[in-house]
Amino acid sequence: MDTLAEMRAAAQSDLNVGSNSSLFPSDTIDLALNRAYVKAGGLFKWPETEDAKKTSTEADQEYYDFPATWRPDSIWRIEIDGNQYGEDPDGSPMRYEDYLQWRADSDNDNSTDKKWAVQKRRFFIYPVPTANGSYNISVWGQTVVEEMTADASITIFSYSMIECNEAIVMEAVAILRNKGEDQGGSQFVSAESKQILVVAWGKVEQEQAKYEKTQPFFEVPDFYQNQASGLRYKIGDFE
Repeated sequence: MDTLAEMRAAAQSDLNVGSNSSLFPSDTIDLALNRAYVKAGGLFKWPETEDAKKTSTEADQEYYDFPATWRPDSIWRIEIDGNQYGEDPDGSPMRYEDYLQWRADSDNDNSTDKKWAVQKRRFFIYPVPTANGSYNISVWGQTVVEEMTADASITIFSYSMIECNEAIVMEAVAILRNKGEDQGGSQFVSAESKQILVVAWGKVEQEQAKYEKTQPFFEVPDFYQNQASGLRYKIGDFE
């Protein structure tokens, strides 16, 4: 069950209606499937919704709008002219309030530190560009899922996490049944649908945990020397 056509057929089967149903015509079912898909796509930061785009610097322009289909506050990495911006060592942004305070400090007027911050659907960069560029800003963030419009349309879960497509069908059926008399049953189906997505996300998190850094970012030097020899021992070997 990977395509819109297959998901529509599954929903019709669950609703016990045919393709010519006047109560649940195909367009109505497709609308419910897309509504359910939007819910599923926005429930977690699925790897398939990670995105990267480029834009251009503009002279004296400090802030830039997010790509139209990206989620608010979702940018997590910025590079300009091939240089990573952000805090050491991982390039993370400053809090917007801290960025404003840092910019207001006159001591930072001539700073060469590469700073950035996010405020809702805008990102700020410093140093402020002094010239127009040509697609020299690269940003990474989270996009929303695309609507299924054709019979062959697929979801971000198709072919790889098809249990999530099953959850989308279940949620769509719950949406449609909620219009009728079986509201209690639709709520149960909706809860089951969400649970399928929660379990699927748990597996994704397990896999992502393999790539988490296990070594500390910071190395703590031994500030104390051996007083007798004047030699410094290995890091952390205190007397």
